Amino acid sequence: MHRMDKKDTYLIVVAVVICIIISCLSPYIASGDPDGLEKSAEDSGLAEDFAIEEINGIPDAIFPDYAFADNPDSQPLQIVALVIGAFITLILGFGVAYVVKK
Repeated sequence: MHRMDKKDTYLIVVAVVICIIISCLSPYIASGDPDGLEKSAEDSGLAEDFAIEEINGIPDAIFPDYAFADNPDSQPLQIVALVIGAFITLILGFGVAYVVKK
């Protein structure tokens, strides 16, 4: 098995720390207005035509709008949802890289 170089380990640790910092700051600096994709859908009229609630068989999001469904306006819970999402994404990325490398 190939051991990771110290430089690679340092890079990964720095990337994880940056992800956590961005996750912690996002609820405080993000706009309350729709994001670019939602705004484009609203401007084109697609938001009303293709409501996700009308499509059968698609499960609900784990963290809709980057929050817990019980308390969507709680910024600390938004941070928890963002950190969990960042770690899930990083783990999936490492998993795919591991499979591709083999």
